[in-house]
Amino acid sequence: MSSASRDIIFSGTGPGGQTQDGCSVELYRRARYACEIEHLRSMLPAGTTVLELGCGTGLLTHRLLDFGCEVTGVDNSAEMLKHVSDRVRKVHADIEQLALEERFDVVLLPSGLINHADAAVRRAFVAAAARHVAPDGVLILKCQNAQWLRTAVTGQLVKSDGMSIELVQVDRTPHTQEPQEPQEPQEPQVPQVRMTLKYTLGEDVWTHAFVVVPMDEPAIAQLLNEAGFAVPEALDAKREWFLAGLNARDRRDRRPCPPSPASPR
Repeated sequence: MSSASRDIIFSGTGPGGQTQDGCSVELYRRARYACEIEHLRSMLPAGTTVLELGCGTGLLTHRLLDFGCEVTGVDNSAEMLKHVSDRVRKVHADIEQLALEERFDVVLLPSGLINHADAAVRRAFVAAAARHVAPDGVLILKCQNAQWLRTAVTGQLVKSDGMSIELVQVDRTPHTQEPQEPQEPQEPQVPQVRMTLKYTLGEDVWTHAFVVVPMDEPAIAQLLNEAGFAVPEALDAKREWFLAGLNARDRRDRRPCPPSPASPR
């Protein structure tokens, strides 16, 4: 996910290696696509240029290829990127520092990255999206359900296709807001949610511990607005997927991105 995550607790266990944010590469390699972006297909016609931020092993990426999209996938785990199709332009980099020369029709920020517990990292993710979206392009993001994060209790979450997912630990603690520079936007205190998930596939077991914050729609809209995006539009009944284009002023004031410090891998 991000080198800036070092102050937030992430950990993972199980067969194979784990990334900086505790995700298990082997688990993601063996996971099956579960129709996560089928409802977005009409917005992703063949030929659409897509920048996927945090592509992992390509679970969504490969479906984008099926749609006929031209995909650039970004991840800071070289091990994850090894499992992404060579039909994808692969960029090994942190999202926060990404500065490619291209602009994209769609920038995709999936996996609840918007719920990162560090406000500075959340802003950096959205700023990276704003740097790379075309003037008439859009950001599509997924957030974690805020109500579920506030109320979830331990127990079985999913059991399908041979995989089970169990919430084995959850703890909610007040968020201690760090002092911010005067020019930085002041944010209300948000409780942190610390979770540990257990994944079982056959005889193999993985765990992933992480920290997130619930993000209600007004908070998402404010975060996007600060980066130059217009009011987001919900794309699904659960209101977990959102689309936002640049606001009119930022479409006019597009500046070229600086050259990328990251080479495609």
